[in-house]
Formats: sequence, structure tokens, C-alpha cells
Amino acid sequence: MRGIQGPLSYNVARSRGRGRDGDKPVSIGLAHVLPSQFIWLAVTLALLAWIIVLRRRIRESEERFRHMAQHDALTGLATRLVLNDRLTVALEAAKRHHNGLALLMLDIDRFKSINDTRGHHAGDDVLRVTAERILQAVRKSDTVARMGGDEFVVLLPDLIDPRAAENVAAKLVAMLSAPVPFAGRELPVSVSIGVCTAAPGELDPEVMLRNADAAMYRAKAKGKNCFEVFFIGMVEA
Repeated sequence: MRGIQGPLSYNVARSRGRGRDGDKPVSIGLAHVLPSQFIWLAVTLALLAWIIVLRRRIRESEERFRHMAQHDALTGLATRLVLNDRLTVALEAAKRHHNGLALLMLDIDRFKSINDTRGHHAGDDVLRVTAERILQAVRKSDTVARMGGDEFVVLLPDLIDPRAAENVAAKLVAMLSAPVPFAGRELPVSVSIGVCTAAPGELDPEVMLRNADAAMYRAKAKGKNCFEVFFIGMVEA
């Protein structure tokens, strides 16, 4: 390759330094070379920008799906999956620190009747208001989850006195018996609550959920709008 022949061109020789016409150098203007370089640069930058945007959208989609998996779509409460994880962690912490904990299983009384007579919009409002009232009644460290339908669970970790769960249950019964406003009217509501406490080192997540559920059904059988504490032998009683 020979030296540059002017400010706007340079010589390019083919193999062994020869051009098409023998030893005559081939002259290519920079005006023909630089535009192609700019095009490749622009294409590369556009591709990088597209990759960055695509990765951001993928990350946003992953975060959205993660939030959907962990939060109930209607109430924003934790899902059963999150509750199970936190209950497992709370039980392990209770064993280490010798604290108690409790589960409260709540079910809205006569919820099917509200859906049937007032419609699903009324039922949805009742569920949302119930969720808000439960959150107002418990600590920020407690977990409130919607199990599906009209069932909710409250996890009360780090209880020095497990009997404190009964105070929370009584408070919830009172708060959740207030009517729910809907379409200019007030819908009468109430809840039945089952309470299951665990002393340090006792029980496991599935057993606690099953026991709280049994206590909740006993509360319903006793007339609703109340709470019952699980005791050994309740299932057979």
C-alpha cells in the first residue's frame, strides 16, 4: 500500500501490492469509506440501545410477575405462598428465641349471601374494606394474607404471652362488625375467627393452619361473629 495521495483519498492495492491494472494503485476517496463506517456505527449503537430497552422491559416484567405471585390482586395482601414462607421462618425464630406466636383464621360470615343479593361488586368492596381494617388492627411486623375467597389469615410472631392473640382476635371481631358502605347503603358484616397459638418449638406450618381452621369453624358453629381458641381434642369434640 502506498502513501496517501491528498487530503481526501488514499491508495489501496490488491494482493501483493497490485491493483487491477497491474502496478497502478487503486485510489478510493474517503467520501466513499467514511459514510459506511458511520452507518455501521449507527447500527451498532441502535442495536445496543435496543438491547438495553429489552433488558429493562424483561426486568420490569419479572418484577411485575413476582409482585403478582406475592400479593393478592384484589386486596394487595400477601398470598398463601408468602404466608407459608413467613410462618416457617417465624416458627424457626420462635424455637431460637423461645417466643410464642399465633395464627388467626378469619372468615366473613354470610359472604355468599352478600354476593348473591348485592352482586360481586359489593362482595369485592367488602373484601377490600375487611383487608384494610385488619391491617389497621395489627402491628406492622404481623403478616396479613388472603387465602382465597373470603378467608384471611393473620400471623402474629414474637408473642411473649400467647394469650395476647385472644386480645387481637377480640379487637378484630369488634372492628370487623362495623357495616361496610356500598352504593349509598351500609352492608352488615361480621367475621368468625379461629385462633391457634404455638409455644416455643411446637407444631409446624400445616398443623397450625389446620388447627386455626378448625377453631374458626367452631366459632361459626357457635353463632358466628366471635372467636374460638383451638385446644387439643377440638376436632373430635
